[in-house]
Amino acid sequence: MTSGYRYLIPEAIFDELTNKVKESGDTIFQGWLFAERKDYFGIVTDYIIGDDESNVHEKPKSWMRMKKNKIFNMRKYKQERGCDIVWSMHSHPDGNEELHEVDEEILNYLSTGVMIIVTANNIIGHFYDKRESKKAIRDKMLFEIISE
Repeated sequence: MTSGYRYLIPEAIFDELTNKVKESGDTIFQGWLFAERKDYFGIVTDYIIGDDESNVHEKPKSWMRMKKNKIFNMRKYKQERGCDIVWSMHSHPDGNEELHEVDEEILNYLSTGVMIIVTANNIIGHFYDKRESKKAIRDKMLFEIISE
């Protein structure tokens, strides 16, 4: 983000996630990325891959249920794992690092959030916030790979 905040990811986690995209072919996977917040950076500590896999991006059947489930899971993971940050993530097997139309619709519905996109070659975050203005504040979160 433009504030100078940095996003760090251990090389092992970066490799595991990008390799999963390569191995999954056209299948889209989703999951959660966990991180610890420090003064000037956030560092990824772990992740979970969900059971839901698909070959296409789908609109949620219920926007309200999706929002409630997302908030519930984020709180649950923060409490269970004792972590500061929980981001939802999913893969883009096509290699596109930008948000797809349905990604945009989800963030617009949520009003604020971060969506992490995993491709075969990169992991990138998209910050979105339109709570205080009609035009959303958007920023890309570029992850720096670190050795452990």
